[in-house]
This record gives sequence, structure tokens and C-alpha cells, in this order.
Amino acid sequence: MIVQTVTFIIKEEGKEIFETKTSKDVTSMLGFSGCLSSECWFSEDKNTCEFMLVSKWESKKDFQNWLKRPEHLQEHRDAHKNKEAKPSMVLEKIRKSYEVFS
Repeated sequence: MIVQTVTFIIKEEGKEIFETKTSKDVTSMLGFSGCLSSECWFSEDKNTCEFMLVSKWESKKDFQNWLKRPEHLQEHRDAHKNKEAKPSMVLEKIRKSYEVFS
């Protein structure tokens, strides 16, 4: 089993957009083969918000398959195209993978 985390530190004005995005991601993960659990943690400071997606997977390959699903890849393509039109609300993105220590 592995635990995946991805943390998005975003500008305060992106809070509602990320609430929708992370809710959709949690639902998608929970319905995906190999996902054991998924949830989103949230904290807020004066000018930023932090969303941390935490998920448990049977294997790293299962998580990679979730990342490679067509709709996820398209979201990234669209976001990359829109970078030139408007600045990103994401200040920092941190992704980590952990193996369960027995």
C-alpha cells in the first residue's frame, strides 16, 4: 500500500474553484480501481488557502493509472493553455508518496 499526498497552496480568490476541483478529485479516486481511501484537508491563512489531497492506494501503479486517465490529462492540457491567458492561482504544488512502514 502507498499513501499519496498533493498539496496546493493557492491564492485566496481561488478557494471556490479548488473546493470544486478537489471534491471532484476525491469522488473520482474513490471510484477508481485500487483506491482504498481519499479525502481532502483544508486550511486557510490571511492571503492563501491550502488544499491537501490524501489518498491510499493498493499500489503505485494504481495511482499512476488514475493520473493517466484521459479527463485528468485533458485538465492539465487546458490549464497549460490558459496560463498565457490568465495567471495561475496556484502558488505552490507539493506531491509526495509514502510507503507504509511495517
